[in-house]
Amino acid sequence: MEGLPFHAPQDDACAKTVTLALRVLETTDLHGHVRAYDYFTDRSSDGAGLAVLAGEIAQARRQAPNCLLFDNGDFMQGTPLTQLWGEAAGADRQAINPMIAAMNTVGYDAGNLGNHEFDFGLEQLNQSVHAADFPIVSANLELSDAAQRAHPALVLPPWVMLDREMFDSDGACHHLRIAVIGFLPKQTASFVQSEGADGFRFGDSVACARALMAPILAAKPDLVIALAHTGVAPLPPVASHCGKPENAAVDIAAIDGIDVILAGHDHQCFPDPKTPIAEGVDPIRATLSGKPALNAGAFGDHLGVLDLTLAKPEGGRWRIARHRAELRKPRALEAPAVIAACERAHHSTLAHIRREIGTLESPLHSYFALLGADPCMTLVAHAQMRYATRALAGLPESELPLLCAASAFKAGGRRGPGNYVAIAPGPLRINHIDDLYLFNNTLAAIEISGAELRKWLEYSARSFHQISPGSQDHWLRDRTYPSYNFDVMFGVTYEFDISRPPLYDSEGNLHHAGPGRVSALCYQGQPVAATQKFVLLSSSYRLAQCARLGVIARPIPLPGESVKIRDLLMNEACRSEPLQIAAQQVWRFAAMTGTNVICRTAPDAINHLAALGQSGLVATPLGLDTEGFLQLRIAL
Repeated sequence: MEGLPFHAPQDDACAKTVTLALRVLETTDLHGHVRAYDYFTDRSSDGAGLAVLAGEIAQARRQAPNCLLFDNGDFMQGTPLTQLWGEAAGADRQAINPMIAAMNTVGYDAGNLGNHEFDFGLEQLNQSVHAADFPIVSANLELSDAAQRAHPALVLPPWVMLDREMFDSDGACHHLRIAVIGFLPKQTASFVQSEGADGFRFGDSVACARALMAPILAAKPDLVIALAHTGVAPLPPVASHCGKPENAAVDIAAIDGIDVILAGHDHQCFPDPKTPIAEGVDPIRATLSGKPALNAGAFGDHLGVLDLTLAKPEGGRWRIARHRAELRKPRALEAPAVIAACERAHHSTLAHIRREIGTLESPLHSYFALLGADPCMTLVAHAQMRYATRALAGLPESELPLLCAASAFKAGGRRGPGNYVAIAPGPLRINHIDDLYLFNNTLAAIEISGAELRKWLEYSARSFHQISPGSQDHWLRDRTYPSYNFDVMFGVTYEFDISRPPLYDSEGNLHHAGPGRVSALCYQGQPVAATQKFVLLSSSYRLAQCARLGVIARPIPLPGESVKIRDLLMNEACRSEPLQIAAQQVWRFAAMTGTNVICRTAPDAINHLAALGQSGLVATPLGLDTEGFLQLRIAL
């Protein structure tokens, strides 16, 4: 995907103007993906990860003599490789973080922190930052005095000035000064529930950017690049209830003084022709608020390449005359230097994930997680509810009905037809638990009313396109809506009437007045009243997003130390009896006679189509599409 020129034409041809080509490369949200190996399924994977990106980076550098490489955060957490390092005791963690070791071999010019860098606590992050051979910036991280003394490597500069010698189109050398500033979401503190999580907070990224522009510009940079670990979303309406947006790249790009913005966090690709044009977002010209922009996806599946043509009239300053942006899929072999940097950690990880911890009697898969009853979410929800029932015993909240919100992390999407949970009956290993629950989230609870519960479900209902009764073969799913935002509320039952338009947009803003899609919302067979109170369980990360959805809720502290949801699943697997999970029917589509829709799933789902009958659906296979997904015609 290429961005088109957006600046004014060059100055009068009579004036002598020097031009210089600068290539900016971005990786983001690597999430511990060093090698092209899927530790969750314990097998080699298609080209993705830093080891294969390294070859693509090397080629991009050979093509452009003036080149800068940046990482935009969330590099530490996300695979058993880095998880094993992060959870090791201090004496066992003397080796360098395998992700940092790999990044050092590639040679970054600067990096930024993401919210998941804090998942393992400040001690681990301090050790990782200290080992990095490149500067790491963070403008809105604020440490307490005690944290600064205990973790000096985390006293990070908000911005750095890179002084580089670069060559113009005639081969002449010029000294350029490039200021690089970094941000991560203000909401990060509410996402983090790790040991050692005290001692830091995060300022508002937009306010920090505005405040720092004066000192940055006073240092006379030739270019200002923002590493913004925040997603691409259109500017919200003035009346939005969402407060400070989690995805604020458009707002940051709009600040005077910032020339280029590299985004991340939301795992989306930009530019992407599938991205709708919106206020401040132009996927055709590859700009956010008129500034050249990139977002290089996640897990090392793309390298962001932004080619800038800088022009400098005689006696003037450098400016961006034009730009071109593209996202490159890695096609190179894994770089030997990157493999060598994490070889020991790789083999230790394989030994760890292959440990057997129990027995599975029935298959676990997420092929139909967005269509109805799902065994994986059932297991995750039941593990949380079992623990919370014991933890709340004797407290006033134990008298309230207990619910649990669960979502599917792996349900196809942009990562392709292999991005599903698929665990066969037999020995249950540690990698299977990691596959079921990818993140370090801890269990949390809130008190919520029936009215707020309905509002939350209306947000989930946005996952589906509006379907006219009697229509044939329209796409069911809105693919811009991530599966991990589709919450299933265990403990109640309900239907989605997708003949009605969705009430909310992707940012939780109300954009349609009407009855909504949620119907037949019941608890134990009785309609849920608007004033009825519930205890709702979910991850600390998910419940921190209540404000984004406009949901009003009261936090409920769970007694004892915080517990990771992954550990609760481990406890379920280690119980003496073999694990057998029957998918719980929580929701279904409201019947639409004579109406068919099309959806996509994994090819192996063809062997499990009978399971859809539990959700009142009948599926007809239509073969594989060009991306390798199995297409199904579903009778509603």
